[in-house]
This record gives sequence, structure tokens and C-alpha cells, in this order.
Amino acid sequence: MSGITVTPTDTELQEQATLLRESHPALGVGKLLAQLKIDHPDWSVSEKRFKKFVSVTSSAGSDATNVNVNANGNGNGDTIGLTSTSTSVSQSKSTGDDALIAKTGIDHSIDVSKIAPKVKVKMFNVDGKGKGLVAKEKLQMGELLWQEDPWIVTNDASLWPYLSSHEMCTQCLTLFPQPNPPLSVMCTYCREAHFCNRLCYSKASSSSSSSSGAGCSSSAHNDFLCPGQNPGCSALLSFIHQKKARDLDGVARIIASWKREREYGDEKLAKEIERRVWGSLARVSQKAKEEERREWPFISKDRMEEWRLTHLLILRALNPSPMDEGYKPFQKFLNSKRKSKTTQPLSNEEEERWFSFESFLELLGLIGLNQESSGGLYALHSHLNHSCEPNVQVRNLPKGWIAPTPSELPAELPPPMTAQTRGTNRISMIVKKTIHPGDELTISYVDQRLSRDERRTKLREQYGFWCACQRCIKEKKAEDAEAQTKAKATA
Repeated sequence: MSGITVTPTDTELQEQATLLRESHPALGVGKLLAQLKIDHPDWSVSEKRFKKFVSVTSSAGSDATNVNVNANGNGNGDTIGLTSTSTSVSQSKSTGDDALIAKTGIDHSIDVSKIAPKVKVKMFNVDGKGKGLVAKEKLQMGELLWQEDPWIVTNDASLWPYLSSHEMCTQCLTLFPQPNPPLSVMCTYCREAHFCNRLCYSKASSSSSSSSGAGCSSSAHNDFLCPGQNPGCSALLSFIHQKKARDLDGVARIIASWKREREYGDEKLAKEIERRVWGSLARVSQKAKEEERREWPFISKDRMEEWRLTHLLILRALNPSPMDEGYKPFQKFLNSKRKSKTTQPLSNEEEERWFSFESFLELLGLIGLNQESSGGLYALHSHLNHSCEPNVQVRNLPKGWIAPTPSELPAELPPPMTAQTRGTNRISMIVKKTIHPGDELTISYVDQRLSRDERRTKLREQYGFWCACQRCIKEKKAEDAEAQTKAKATA
């Protein structure tokens, strides 16, 4: 990165001002300018000049909006809402209940028409509802909408025994027929990672802009999280495995993916990762979310201490201070990767955005809202909203599965997966029932076999909202009718 500043042309400034206003409709000019300086640190732009190119009033068709974590909305005032904000989660009392607020928006790096030709992104901008996916044409049961690889790879704790014993690929999570099969490859620097072949190893050790249309694609075995290259990450990885802390694993991988590109990789890709994390993916501070729990007064002290500890582990692994004993080995690792590249130190804004305690809590909340159990964070999948009567099924299918042809539709859904037929971390979105043009695509965030109260409690605790989908409303009416009948019978 260079210390030289440049003055952008009117065209360049207008383009960026428009993009910022669409992504952050709730922010004032000053905060939008601060965001511009983060996105373009080499630009010299005065606030007076910037004001000429940005409209303070948010347009109805903007790509970022006040949204509920619950995409279904809730007219009863018991839904936790998400609102575009500048840096942190705050609260409002528009409904009589405290509402958690966070930021979300459309990820412009995703070429939706390339990934899922029959689907489009929609900003609902009604009843507190934000982004979602809708059908462009009629979709039939059994139809494959799209397949997607994770851009941040995280592994369920149940898979760690296979990974540690070299029975599974670190990159694609393919289960080997035997440990250390022929053609498999171990990491050159450590014994933590094992891969199907050199192709998977290559994908796992480098980041790139995905050719599939999904934008930035992150590595599964990042240099910063390889103990053979960055010894300072060992304590963090050990804690993650001991505590089965998949959420912390996700946070570490997000930061590491950005840090890698920022320090010695592709600066454009670093910006793309930054825009996706802080401008697109829904997030709400983990602390703000857990404060909603009834037991918070009794667990708050322990939780805060745990978060402080894990935040410190993140800092020591990925951004140690000069006073830290691991600072010199970390700098040696960085210099070995930078080679002849000159990189400026992190700015105060970058330090605050990526390594402050408040940002750490927001990233924890982001993981909780967006992580898919099959393998991590998925760019387009993260646009799907919840319903207890979903019309789309997310599947982790075997490599040999073949989607039905148009002439074979409608078709039965693929059979349940077994240990023997386990697929990779590539997910497939399958239509569960007929979907008409304009209908929203929805998935279930929880086990649909649970009762209404159990589903709603889990959704509230894990995702921060009380569900009010059609199934929940219908079951509530049935419960009320049954209660009235019993009351009359006993009167």
C-alpha cells in the first residue's frame, strides 16, 4: 500500500457516493465520508466536496435498509429488528420492546444470475423486512436451484476426529475411504491439515475471487492459522478445539482471510472481504443478543470474562502488539510472506474495525446468524430467510448425486444422508414444493419437528427473533381454540 494520496474525479466520487448511500441509507454524511476513507484510504476528499455527491435522504429502493433478523416480520411487536448502523449494535423502543439493531445489505460481488439463474435478490423494505431471495419463474419440487461452496470454511465439532486423524479433507470435507489415502497431501508446514490431492491443497492455501460468481473465496487453511507458519495461533486453535468453539473458529477465519490479503495478498480482494463482512452480512452483537436471555444477569460476568479471553487469543494470533512476546515471531512470519512488498501498518480505522472488542462481539453475532452447519459461511445462501414451512431444502449431497433434468420434474427429494453417503461442504438448494414467480424462497433455521414453542424459543435464543410465520400463526390459533374449548367444557 502506498502513502500517496490522490484526488478522485467527479465521476469516481459520484459512483462511490451512490454505492455508499445505497449500502448505508441510515448514515449521515460524516459517517459515509468516514466509510469512504476506509474503502479508499488513498483518496483526498473534503466533507464539503463529498456533500455535493451524496443525498442525505435514503431512497425507497436502496440496497440496505431497516430489517428484522426475522425475515418473516411480526406485526405483534415481539420481533427483534435489524437496522443499518455505522459501527455497533444499539437499541430502539419503537414497539414497546427493546429491539436489537444491526446492519445488512446486498452483496454486490455476487453474480446471482450466474449462480442461480431462476432466482433474484429483493429488498422488501416493508414491515421491517430487508433482503431476501424470490423466484423469477415457476419452480418445481425436486429442482436444483444452485450449488455453493463456502467462502469461509468452518467444521462442525463432530468432524474434528476425522480431520485430526487424517481421514477427511480439510478443504472440501470429503471423507477418505482410509486414513492417508494415495494422492492425498499434507500441509507442508504443519500436521494440522490433510487434503484429497494437490488441487484441494492449492485451494486451501490461497484466496481468490471465485469464478463461480460468488465473489471472494477464502482458503480453508489460512497461513495465519497454520501453526507451522504462525506459531502464535497455536493457543487459539487449541482453545477452539477444546471448547468446540465453532463460532470463534469462524471469527478467526474471517479476520485471517482479510488480514492475509491486506498484508501481502490482493488489496482489491481485501476490500471485497471488508465490504461483504461489514456491509452485507447481517450481524448483531453477541452481547446484545445474549442480554435478551432471562439468565443474562446470572451468566453475564462469566460470559464477559470468556469473551475477553477469546478476544485476547485472537489478538495474539492475528495482531499481536509490540509488547507481546509473540510479536517478533509474528513479524518474521509476515516478512517471509511479504518478500519485497511494502505494506503500510494498519490504520487506526482498520485496528478499530477488525480488532476492537466491540467488533469481535459483532463478528461473533454475525457467525451465529449466518453460519450453515454443513460447512461455514455461504455468500448467496446467507440471503435466505426463515420460515417454519420452508419451500427450499439445504442439502449436503454425495459427489455422485445427479440433479433431475427439466423433463423429470417434479421429482422426489433426495433421500436422507447417511454416514456412508456424506457429501462435501458444497451445499445444494433443492425446491421442496411448487414455488411461483415472485414467491420468496425460505429455509428453516431449526428442526421443523419441534413444537411451536420450542421452535420459537430456539429462534429467539439463537437468531434473536420471535417467529411469526404462517405456520406459527396457524398453530397459535389452533392452540387458542383448543384452550377455549377446554375452558368451556370445564365451566
